[in-house]
Amino acid sequence: MNATRLKRIAKVIQEEMSVVIAREVKDPRVPSVTVTQVEVTPDAKQATVFIAILGNNTKPQEERDQEMEDCLEGLTSSAGFLRRHVAGVLDIRHIPNLVFKEDKGLENTLRVHELLKQIEEQRKNNGQS
Repeated sequence: MNATRLKRIAKVIQEEMSVVIAREVKDPRVPSVTVTQVEVTPDAKQATVFIAILGNNTKPQEERDQEMEDCLEGLTSSAGFLRRHVAGVLDIRHIPNLVFKEDKGLENTLRVHELLKQIEEQRKNNGQS
């Protein structure tokens, strides 16, 4: 399948997942999430949906990890429902299987930002510019 078509499929899946997860998934393990990215395999048999949980940066790391693990389990158990919803929107012969993964991009960005702040503070304390 050509790259442009795969990108369009990924975009439609991302938009639909954002709406359907928020409004129609009733699993208590699934909190408010952001669908950050969708990657579709070249044969369009699988779509990997990357998610981030909103507002859990203030919690301890262990609690965040557990919440993400529970959320991924909840989404995986809802995958059939979500796939059927996507099938109603996409006009393609074979609907991709949905796989859910944590998007660590935001977390990594925040960590790098904190490290850069620490370096800057150390330089100021040492009298360097």
